[in-house]
Amino acid sequence: MFWKSGTEAAIGIPGSIAARLTFWYALLSIALIASVGSVLYWVLADRLQQENDRLLAGKIAEVRAVLKLHPNDYAALREEVQHEADTLPGIYIRVLNAQEDIVADSPTPSAIFDSGETFINSPHAIDEHGRDWFSSDGKKYRLMSGKFQENALFTVHTAMSLSKEAQLLAAYRGSVLLSVVIALAIAIAGGYLIARRGMQPASRLAAIVDELGAGQLHRRVGDEAWPLELGPLATNFDRLLSRLENSFARISRFSADIAHELRTPLHILRGEAEIALSRDRSNEDYRACIESSMDEYDRLSHMVDALLFLARTEQPAAQIDKKWLDVEQEIAAVCAFYQAMADEQGVTLIAHGTGRALADSGLLRRALGNLVANAIRHTPSGDRVVIDAKTLRNDAAEITVSDTGCGIAPEDLTHVLERFYRVDGARARQGQGTGLGLAIVQSIMHLHGGTVSIQSEINRGTAVTLTFPAAAGTA
Repeated sequence: MFWKSGTEAAIGIPGSIAARLTFWYALLSIALIASVGSVLYWVLADRLQQENDRLLAGKIAEVRAVLKLHPNDYAALREEVQHEADTLPGIYIRVLNAQEDIVADSPTPSAIFDSGETFINSPHAIDEHGRDWFSSDGKKYRLMSGKFQENALFTVHTAMSLSKEAQLLAAYRGSVLLSVVIALAIAIAGGYLIARRGMQPASRLAAIVDELGAGQLHRRVGDEAWPLELGPLATNFDRLLSRLENSFARISRFSADIAHELRTPLHILRGEAEIALSRDRSNEDYRACIESSMDEYDRLSHMVDALLFLARTEQPAAQIDKKWLDVEQEIAAVCAFYQAMADEQGVTLIAHGTGRALADSGLLRRALGNLVANAIRHTPSGDRVVIDAKTLRNDAAEITVSDTGCGIAPEDLTHVLERFYRVDGARARQGQGTGLGLAIVQSIMHLHGGTVSIQSEINRGTAVTLTFPAAAGTA
């Protein structure tokens, strides 16, 4: 985080990807050019030093050759030394005999050879490498000396002014610095243009997304040709649009269904009230009107309770109190509650099977109650409703509520779990449902991480199976 903040502060445009890319591109370019320039500078300086050492070693060898050719002719030696001084300005030679007397000497600044410490560590043979030396006035020289025996012991001191090399290296350093500055300008300008061009697909994607509204949720952006980096983003955004489109469609259908479901009881209540108020009536008539209205009030109350329950179950933070339950006891409790309704309809309730389920007791009973009530309402008198429970191999619990009623048509099976969906015909003979019972069952199973499956045949009955998963980590 600190590095990111420092980078944003350095580039001056926090949050700009193009500016960040430009910054890093320019930084990399400068580092690369500076590194290459430094390496080339070091190679050039080393090569110049090697050439200087070879030149000085060659001068010592030439002096030895002259002494070998003219052993006692120092005039020839002085002529050669003077010739070297005239031919190569900046090259200085001094030849000493065994007594340290000067035999030959080129015109040279006295500070070079007269200093007592200049050649104090001279070896007895020609140096393989010279050494740098700075005079008192700050000038730099390359020194090399050698001793050899040619009828007598001679010592040769050579020196070379490095002022030209220093100027060359200084010019090279200036060129490298200028190259870095030019490269920086080019890298910033070019990098920013390249980054902006590279970010154009992202800008185009942002523009497309900005145009989307509630009426354009059917559009998809992943069908266009996007760069590889934006392909997953476009695909995931399409998935988001699909989820939003489905959610909007469900909300629209839900709102329409609520309006439709509320309109009927409200019209009934309004009609009864208008009839009751159309003329003076007796207390008994008013009482009958109120009693008739109570059925609609009760239906509205059940509908509101069911809607509130569904709304709570759809909250991401919805929590349930799951614990291991004896399925046989839970089924017995539900059967006891609906036994009176079954007796009134002339339907036999049969419960068998054992096992246990990891579930919330209240929610389990509500789901079973909705299924049992639905089965009783749509089972002919004299038939039966069976509740069966068993434990699967993976410790999951399976509870099945089956009836021998009229069944559900295949075209309706895919919709019966939807809110406010009702099957026309025989299964709506009493009209007491709100169309939310099976939707509540499905929401309860989703809270438990389980599933609802329905099998049905016309005129043979329906079986609804609830599957409760085992606890995490249970084999």
